[in-house]
Amino acid sequence: MANRFRNERIEIKLTKEEKEVFEKKMKLANCKTMSHFLRKCVLEKEIYVVDLEPFRNLQWLLSNATNNINQIAKATNTTGIIYKNEIEEMNKQIEKLSKEIWQIHSLLLNKSKESSGD
Repeated sequence: MANRFRNERIEIKLTKEEKEVFEKKMKLANCKTMSHFLRKCVLEKEIYVVDLEPFRNLQWLLSNATNNINQIAKATNTTGIIYKNEIEEMNKQIEKLSKEIWQIHSLLLNKSKESSGD
């Protein structure tokens, strides 16, 4: 083994289920050997750390907006009246939500361009 180019060894333990997933992914990657698959996964792929906080904020904004829409719909169905200030508030929330989505889209697009070397 001393005259081999790759002479360092790594061993992993997997459950039966994990091994099945591993083998499926290995086939999907068109890798014939476990060594080739692991090298491909580890050496050829970028590792990204994703800050999920913007997504949590986005989820909160979306939940808040849909809750308000439901309340307005219920009140309108009950009374037959919809108030201008409710529509304006809903539009503000939708606008804020759209800005958040656009910011996240821009960040992801920039990361994608950075990783592709453009």
